[in-house]
Amino acid sequence: MNEPSPVRRLTTILAIDVVGFSTMSARNEEHALGLLNARLAIAETYIKQHRGRVFKMTGDGLLAEFASPVESVRAAVEIQEAMRTTNALAAEGDRLSLRIGANLGDVVENGDDLMGDAVNVAVRLESIAPVGGICVSANVYEQIVGKLTLGAEDMGKQQVKNIPRPIHAYRLTAEGAPPAAPAPVPPRPASRRKTLAALGVAALLVAAGAGLAGSWLMVGTSVPPVEIAAPASVAATPSPPAAATPAAARVFVAADVPFLPDRARRELETYAAADGVKALAINIRGAFSFASRRVDEPTARKIALDQCNAVVQKTMAAAREVDRCAIYAIGDKVVWSFRPPALPPPPYVPNARPTPAIPLDAAAVPLIGDAARTGVTERYMKAERNRAYAIGRNKIETWSTGDSDAEAIRRALQTCGHLAGRPCVIYAVGDQVVVRVPRTYRLVDVFTPQDLPDLEPAQREAVERYLVADDWRAIAVGRNGRIGIATVRANEEAAVEAALRECARVGGTECAVSAVGPFLVTRN
Repeated sequence: MNEPSPVRRLTTILAIDVVGFSTMSARNEEHALGLLNARLAIAETYIKQHRGRVFKMTGDGLLAEFASPVESVRAAVEIQEAMRTTNALAAEGDRLSLRIGANLGDVVENGDDLMGDAVNVAVRLESIAPVGGICVSANVYEQIVGKLTLGAEDMGKQQVKNIPRPIHAYRLTAEGAPPAAPAPVPPRPASRRKTLAALGVAALLVAAGAGLAGSWLMVGTSVPPVEIAAPASVAATPSPPAAATPAAARVFVAADVPFLPDRARRELETYAAADGVKALAINIRGAFSFASRRVDEPTARKIALDQCNAVVQKTMAAAREVDRCAIYAIGDKVVWSFRPPALPPPPYVPNARPTPAIPLDAAAVPLIGDAARTGVTERYMKAERNRAYAIGRNKIETWSTGDSDAEAIRRALQTCGHLAGRPCVIYAVGDQVVVRVPRTYRLVDVFTPQDLPDLEPAQREAVERYLVADDWRAIAVGRNGRIGIATVRANEEAAVEAALRECARVGGTECAVSAVGPFLVTRN
């Protein structure tokens, strides 16, 4: 009789390992086992919530499978968030941290167990993840891009134990942008070549499609674009990232909770005053819910999340992955692992509006796609409350309502800044455009201070003020890194000329225009 063929299928494997358990076990084995089981029970809870299945316990860790790579990463993020919360409340000697690896690949069923290369790769990815962090394969990364508000550090191709081929790995980060690069070698004057390479990454992509021939755009392309992985050839030997330290617990303050309407503050104060085990869940569109006086933390988390997501489903006709709720606080501690949304400085928008007034026209909104234009016409312009429309890097666009223009502006910028990882710009308030769009230069993207590397403190402060300066404004950058800023000019040409003059005045060589208004630009 022929043996049955092995059952093969594609699945996502999550490998979890508890760091430091052996050392803790050597001190007090029984106590350490109790802590280990408690930590793994927490992990199993989140795995089940995201429709995963634990198929093997590995002593001081576990292996789980998920049908969806997105759900596997979502579970991993929430597990690490729960571990940080637990460690923040635990005695110093009772803290255990996790490393997590995720891989999408082919497996072979062996009863309830799973075997194969996909499992082995997930385990090896876990071994190179930072303590408290998550490392995923390129297969998983490709599936989650644009679906989860996470950043990623491209670790390049990694040679790992017992895997004959190098594995392309990504370290996930919660900030919505890659971690900061290592400190540079001793300072030297920033060349315009380096500066414009950083400024022109997106311009290079535009130029490639349009057939432009600006030679400076072709220089320094090994500098990785924001949120775009650098080619593996850039660094032959990628240096492993430093181990992540557990995030310090932040005390809950109602006024610090982002995205929510002003009228929600009273309910947040109610949460702050509530006794017992409690949890608060929020989403980036302003939905929220909390549970208090519950029997334990997992119950409080689940109730808060379920209620918050129910609000999202009820109020949003086309909710996306990024609209799902997340736990913001447990008890009086903030456990939300994201940084506060990136914002321009107050008052967030220029004080003066363009004169004469510019009515909002969906067809004229820059840097957005056709679907977004339809949204402007069909939803934004038909909304009856105060509203503001924000645009950000990489075609991020969002709008929010409020009981006042100021509230709508704040909420739109917080949501957009969270998604983009950089400050966004308010394009319209109500039905009026509040920024001018350059005509003599080609728009590349929304300008942010990060587009100007190696700024001195005084320069950075000036650039921050530039973000909300009135009327026509421009920035010029010299080959040697000197910058010229011009604001409150009568027209685009005057702003450009003034910025170039100022760049030359402060010692800039071969100055060129980098930004006009709130936009990163290149020559037509």
